[in-house]
Amino acid sequence: MPSFSTPLSGLNANSENLSVIANNLANLNTVGYKAAVANFQDLFYQQIGTNGAGDPVQVGVGTKVGAIAGQLTQGSIESNGVPTDVAIQGGGFFTLVKNGLQEYTRAGNFSVAANGSLTTADGGLVQGFEAVNGVINPNQTLGTISIAAGLTSPPKPTSNVALTLNLDSGTVVAPSPASQQTGSGISPATILRTGSVLAFSDGTNSFSYTTIANDTLNNVLAAINGNANFTASLSGNSLVISARNGNAVTFSTNTLTDAAAGTQSETFAASGTSTAGTFSTSIAVNDALGASHVLTFTFTKTAANAWNYSITIPAADVGATGNPVVLKTGTMAFNGSGQLTTPAADVSGIAITGFTDGASNLTFKWQLYDPNGSGLLTQVAGSSATSSTLQDGYASGTLTGFSIDSVGIIEGIFSNGQTVPVGQIALATFSNEEGLLRNGSNDFLPSLASGAANVGQPGAAGRGTLTGGALELSNADIATEFSKLILAERGYEANARAITTFDQVTQAAINLKQ
Repeated sequence: MPSFSTPLSGLNANSENLSVIANNLANLNTVGYKAAVANFQDLFYQQIGTNGAGDPVQVGVGTKVGAIAGQLTQGSIESNGVPTDVAIQGGGFFTLVKNGLQEYTRAGNFSVAANGSLTTADGGLVQGFEAVNGVINPNQTLGTISIAAGLTSPPKPTSNVALTLNLDSGTVVAPSPASQQTGSGISPATILRTGSVLAFSDGTNSFSYTTIANDTLNNVLAAINGNANFTASLSGNSLVISARNGNAVTFSTNTLTDAAAGTQSETFAASGTSTAGTFSTSIAVNDALGASHVLTFTFTKTAANAWNYSITIPAADVGATGNPVVLKTGTMAFNGSGQLTTPAADVSGIAITGFTDGASNLTFKWQLYDPNGSGLLTQVAGSSATSSTLQDGYASGTLTGFSIDSVGIIEGIFSNGQTVPVGQIALATFSNEEGLLRNGSNDFLPSLASGAANVGQPGAAGRGTLTGGALELSNADIATEFSKLILAERGYEANARAITTFDQVTQAAINLKQ
């Protein structure tokens, strides 16, 4: 008599296969899902004899599902631009902590929780390596990746500035910024009123003279020329005053008048207001607190291929009043080809002290030459113009976004334009990935068969790389699954037909008795 257990085993095996196929089809749109396949194997055999050649004559008793293997092949990568989404290209699994249990997944559809933790849809905490002051140590203990909204980038004081510019070689030599009186003036031999005051400044140095009895303009002239910072001369009744550093002269007090009637005076025209022969440009630098200060670089032509320069800062920035405070002055020379020859090196040690915002003193370097030794300043025929300015300081910034690179480093993007690593996502590999236990929610658990996890940086030791702003799709293929579905259906129907046939044969045998 035929055994009903044989086709029943076929029904059971094909039913299990249909369940596996249906599960694959149900997860066609599950992020990071890995399809499974049911592998059949036959059951034991009953030997009922041998043939004439001595070969065994055996009858099989059915089939079963011997294994349901995971197809851990690469799924398609789909870009979506979501910064928290990450796809694995190659081997490895994301490492998670969920309810105190270590789990693993291929699904990278993460989000940032209220406390800044990078989490899965069901609350798993993504593990990796935290950055300390922008530096990641991959040998540290795994921890939860955090991207807190309150992250800040501290300010950096300027230490280097660079200006790329041209000074017009056709610029006329600048007139002397002298101050000459206008009007009739005071005769050089006229006795001046005692106690008259003349006071002026070049922005850096100051001079003041108070007349005594019987003084004349000649005495005032001698006093000015006796000062190391100024020169003076007489042109008729006109007193002409110049600063030795080439800066403009401005007057704070002028009460010079004759002693007899007090009707004569020296009235000085504005000094240094002409822009002929000069070119100015500016650049903003940052102090240690991140505050911005605008420095003005003024170039004044003094002769063919020769220029003076001065660097100034607004007086209010350093607790002063009046004219901008001069930080540095010097001379420049160019050769006949318009190339900078003097200074022969960068200008170092430019200091700013006394910031009104309380910032520490700032010292920076003015870079005049590029790494190849070519001057950043030229003097050729053409308009004086600045093509670029660079400085390496910046203000403090707050986190505005982030991106994830191919090795899992999370680069924080801050409002001050800086990008700083805030952490690195870790990946885990296993010696036998098919030995992992599926735990639902796209997660896997390790087992004795899979071996222990080997956790480390993406892109190393056989671990795959990451693609930020993308997801790995399910690797279940609808066409393949439909084909397997048809075969499983046919197998189930065939075994059901065998049972029907066995039933008919059995019924016929019973009817023999009647």
